[in-house]
Amino acid sequence: MPYGRTGTTLEINLSRGKVEKRQTDPELDANYLAGKGTNTKLLWDRVPPEVGAFSPDNLFIVGAGLLSGTLVPGANRTCITYKSPVTDLHCYSNLGGFFGPELKYAGYDTIIITGKSPSPVYLWINNDQVEIRDANHLWGKTPHETQRIIREETKNEKVQTMAIGPAGENKVYFATVEHNATAVAGRGGAGTIMGDKNLKAIAVYGTKDVTVANTPRLIELGEHIISRTWGTRQRIVERTGYTYFRFGVNWGDEGNCSGVRTPEHQKEIHNLAKKATDFINQNKIREVACANCVIRCKQAYLNPEGGHTFIKCGPYYPMIATQILEPEFSIAYLHLCEKYGLDLYTTGNCIAFAITLYEKGILTKKDTDGLHLEWKNAKVALSLIEKIARREGIGDILANGTYRAARQIGNGAENYAFDSKKLDLMMIRVYHQHHFALAAAINDKGIERMDSSAPGLVIHLPREQREAYIADGWFSYPKAMEKYLLDGDDPATGNPDLVANCQFSAYDQEQYAIADATGLCTYWLGFWMCPAINSRTLITDLISSATGMDIDEAELTKIARRIITLGRAYNVREGIRRKDDCVPKHVFQRTPPPPEMKLDPVTFKKLIDTFYKISGWDSDGIPTKETLGDFGLDYVRQDLEQRGILTA
Repeated sequence: MPYGRTGTTLEINLSRGKVEKRQTDPELDANYLAGKGTNTKLLWDRVPPEVGAFSPDNLFIVGAGLLSGTLVPGANRTCITYKSPVTDLHCYSNLGGFFGPELKYAGYDTIIITGKSPSPVYLWINNDQVEIRDANHLWGKTPHETQRIIREETKNEKVQTMAIGPAGENKVYFATVEHNATAVAGRGGAGTIMGDKNLKAIAVYGTKDVTVANTPRLIELGEHIISRTWGTRQRIVERTGYTYFRFGVNWGDEGNCSGVRTPEHQKEIHNLAKKATDFINQNKIREVACANCVIRCKQAYLNPEGGHTFIKCGPYYPMIATQILEPEFSIAYLHLCEKYGLDLYTTGNCIAFAITLYEKGILTKKDTDGLHLEWKNAKVALSLIEKIARREGIGDILANGTYRAARQIGNGAENYAFDSKKLDLMMIRVYHQHHFALAAAINDKGIERMDSSAPGLVIHLPREQREAYIADGWFSYPKAMEKYLLDGDDPATGNPDLVANCQFSAYDQEQYAIADATGLCTYWLGFWMCPAINSRTLITDLISSATGMDIDEAELTKIARRIITLGRAYNVREGIRRKDDCVPKHVFQRTPPPPEMKLDPVTFKKLIDTFYKISGWDSDGIPTKETLGDFGLDYVRQDLEQRGILTA
C-alpha cells in the first residue's frame, strides 16, 4: 500500500451494473498528484469531443485529494470532474466536508462512474463491500432526507453521502451535489450529470487507516500550521462573517443588477450592517467545520421549515439577485437551494434575469403563469426557485441557465445573459478590475476560483499596510513578486502593470490547481489574504512527509502547470479559442462608481496577450508544442496534431 494513498481505484458501470476494483497507476500520482490532477487526465483519455455531456460515456469522477484523510490540517477536499452540461467543456467541482477522507478510509482513492442506470440507484461503499442499490424510494427526496434514510438503512450514523435533490433528478443545468453542512459541488452541473445517470447518491463508510511516510514530521508541520490559523480565522469568521451581508451586497452591482439601486436602496445597504450583526448574534446556532479543520468557516441557522441551514460565504448573494436586504430572506433562499440541490449563484442570476426581462416586456404574465415579477419581492423570488427546481412553467426555461434560456426566449433576451463560456458569472461589481476580469475570462470555474488573492484585496491598501502585510508573513507568493504588490500600479485605476496582474493571476491559477489536487482547502492556502499554509516549500514538505514522494517546489509548480495546461488543452480540443476568453460586453460599457475606472477593451486585450505568453499558449490560446513538451504532454500534442489543431 502506498503512503498517503490507498492504491485502489473503483470503477462503476451503471449501464451494466458492474463494479470493478483496480490498482491505481503510480505514474498518475507522480505526474498529477490526485484529485483534480488525476481526474483531468482520466477525462482527457476517455471523454473526447465525440462524447456529449449527456452521453452514457461521459465520466463522473470522484477523486479524493492527495492529502485528504491524513492528519494535515485543512486537507479534506474531494474533486468531482465531468464534461459539463452547462459549458460542454472540462469542468470540476470541489467540496469539503468528510466525504474524501471517508472514501480513503474505505480503501479507495478515486471512483470512476460511467454509463446510465435504467432506474434510480445509489452506490453503497462499505470498505471492501461495494453495491449498486435500488433508489426508487429515494427519488424525489432532498439530499439531507436521502442521507438520513441511507443511514437508517445501513444502521450507521457515520455514513457519509453525496446526493442530488429534485433539481438534479429533473436535470436542471445547474444542479448541485450536496454533502454535509454546505459542502457542495455547486458549479457546472455536477448534480445534473448524476441525475442523467439516474444516480441518486454515493454513500461511503470506511474503517481502514491511511498510512503516512513520516508521522513525527507531519505532526510537527501540522502544529506549525495550526499556530497560524488565528489570523485566518479572525478574518474569515470572527470579522468577515459579520460583514458578508454588508460587503457582499455593497459589491453586488453587476449583470442584471446594474442600475437597480436608488438613493433609498443605498440607505438600506448602510443600515444592513447593524441588522446583519444583530441577526447573526441572535440566530446563529453554532459554527461548523469540515474534517480536520479548526477554522470553522460555516455557520448553522434555523431555516423556515425548522431544520438547520448552513451558510458559508454566500449569504449576501440572494440579496444581490433580488435586492431584498433581509438576512431572514437569505436563509430562506439558501435553504431552498440546499433542499432542491441548486447552485445559489446561477439561481440568483436566473431570478434577476427573469425580472429584468419582465421589466423590459420580453417576458409577460402569459410567460410567467400570471406571476408578476418584480424586485424586492420575497414571494416572487422563492416561487421562482421552486419553479426552476421542478421545471414548471417559466422555471423550465430558466432551469437551462441564462445563456440557453436567453436563446430560447429570444427577442433581445441574449443581451441580458451574464456569462462566460456559457457559465453564469457572479453579479459582483469587480469585473472592471483587471485581475478579476482576467480571472473570469481565463479560469475554467469563473471568478470564484481566483477572487480572493492579494492582487484583488491588498493592492488597493495604502503602501504602509501592504508593507506590514508582507512583514507579518501573510504574503504567500515568491519573494520576487513582492515588488508587484508594493510598486505595481493599482489594477483598478490609472495605468495598470500588466505583467504584475498576469504574474499574480498565473500564480493563483497554479495555487488552486495545487489545492484541488492535494485536497487542501483554499481557506488554508490563500483565501482572504491570510493563508495558514503560506509557501509551496511548506506544501512540498507536507506531501513528502505524507506520501514519501521526493518533490521540491520546482517540481510541484511543474505539476500544477501540467494540470492547468492539460485542462486548457481539453477545452481547446472542444473548440475553445481566444474569442471565448472574454467577459460580457456589458462590463466594458458600464462605468463603475468613482474613483474606479471603466474596463478598457484595449487594455483587456493586452492582459490576455500577456497571460497567454506567461502560460506558454499561442495568440489564439492554444498551448504550444514547446509547452506541451516541457510538461511531458506529448500524447496531447499528438492528439491535437491529428485533429489539425496544432500545425507545424
